[in-house]
Amino acid sequence: MQYVANLLVAIHNVAAAEAFVLGMKAGLDAETIYKVAGDGAGTSRMFQVRGPQMVAGNYADATMKVEVWQKDMKIIGEYATKLGVPTPLFNASAAVYTAAMAQGFEKQDTAAVCAVLEALARVKR
Repeated sequence: MQYVANLLVAIHNVAAAEAFVLGMKAGLDAETIYKVAGDGAGTSRMFQVRGPQMVAGNYADATMKVEVWQKDMKIIGEYATKLGVPTPLFNASAAVYTAAMAQGFEKQDTAAVCAVLEALARVKR
């Protein structure tokens, strides 16, 4: 069950960051995105938990470090492969966490995927 739950966490965390970056690129401020989207049908527990860090653009207070999460994701990916289960969304999100590691966010919270997507979208706060 832990693998199933964490697979969803991985995907929802990246989806939350994607929503923030899309909104910011469109000219909305992060606080407004958090308030409005957080009350809508598209919200998730990860949006609620990681959202405040994404709003602040500060990922130093880590409840789950990117480097630790990478280990968990590797285990989940191997398990899915062993069972022959395709995980395209999980695999797509894994690339963002890998980029976070490469960009020096390994000791920071997994919410730092927002910073990775901001850089790719050339969003300036």
